[in-house]
Amino acid sequence: MQLTISERVPLVIVAFLVALALLVLGAAAAPGAGAQTYKDVGKHYWAYSSIKWVTNRGPAGNKLLDDFGSKFKPDQPLTREQLARTLVIALGMQDETVKPVALPDMPPSDPYYWFVQIALARGLVSATNDGFHPDQPVLEWQADRAVVRLLKRLNPKNDWNMLTALDPSKWEPNKGWKTGAPGYLPWEVAARQLGLRYDHPADKLELFPTEAMPRGEMAYTLRAALNLSTWQIGSLSSFDKVTLPPLSARQKQVIAFALDYVGYPYVWGGEWDGKDSPYGWQAHGGFDCSGFVWWVLKIHFKYPISVNERGASNMAQSAKPRISRKKLLPGDIIFFGPHGPSSAWNTIYHAAIYVGNGWFIQSTGSSDGVSLASLDWPGYWKTYFAWGRRVLKKSEL
Repeated sequence: MQLTISERVPLVIVAFLVALALLVLGAAAAPGAGAQTYKDVGKHYWAYSSIKWVTNRGPAGNKLLDDFGSKFKPDQPLTREQLARTLVIALGMQDETVKPVALPDMPPSDPYYWFVQIALARGLVSATNDGFHPDQPVLEWQADRAVVRLLKRLNPKNDWNMLTALDPSKWEPNKGWKTGAPGYLPWEVAARQLGLRYDHPADKLELFPTEAMPRGEMAYTLRAALNLSTWQIGSLSSFDKVTLPPLSARQKQVIAFALDYVGYPYVWGGEWDGKDSPYGWQAHGGFDCSGFVWWVLKIHFKYPISVNERGASNMAQSAKPRISRKKLLPGDIIFFGPHGPSSAWNTIYHAAIYVGNGWFIQSTGSSDGVSLASLDWPGYWKTYFAWGRRVLKKSEL
């Protein structure tokens, strides 16, 4: 799927469409006895409130995320035609008239036909020479991209430069050096910064970026996205210019490898990219904070971090000397504690990999997985940074 912003629509029309879309989304049925219920979504289902929200939003007869009568099928993968429909309704375009294009795999009798035609005409999705592939599952990163692009359309005055700035085909954190990160990097960084992903207590429900997006997950993501404030969306501007200090060959290798895992889920006790960790079975591939550090620096690059140092506090205890904020170098392990640099080693609760100029890569439950953050942001990370630990050799720096 490819979604593009039309540069030919006059600004006044864009503003009108945005206002209309917000009005449509705001015209929700009031929760209560008349609210839609589903046989396969009980009140204890993890996405119950999100499913209730998306199926009570939208114009009459057109729920923001459609259902199947008495069932919602929350664990069924979201399909391309369902995504097209959701985007059209979210933007208030469902009554538009467009000239249809030939789609060999979508006859006019298909109930999604006109939603797909509108989505194609307005650049919300794309087709290929052999059709639209309406029943093809939408992958997690594709769903995240679609929702971030939806937000961009609904909030055109916000700063969205990070989507281009972190595009791996263009981003050079050192002049002349591209990281080779997955193409979905900016979309996954944005989705996690905006809180669009859910950190499942049951880790078996977590997703890789390349796994199919369940409909229940999409309900959660839509609800989270469409309730964001302008200032929350504005936080994306922090990623407009991510540059790093001059890096050695080894530092580039470490950073490039770590970036490959942006978008991987947070898994408690996780230290492997799959279920079959030799250190203990995981419900899903993914990492907790120290597990991500372990995976990159211990498992892949073979730095001498012992099994007894698997947890963040034990890793921090072995930092000799402790590296201060001003002396950090790319590739260092960094730690966070309740009293910042004055924290006792056994109170350290978070670890990450420093990449330079304040930036670090981490796996955290608050963003449901691996993403970027900065020690220079005011607030939490800046306040609770404790110290660093150097594992790279002097000759590698």
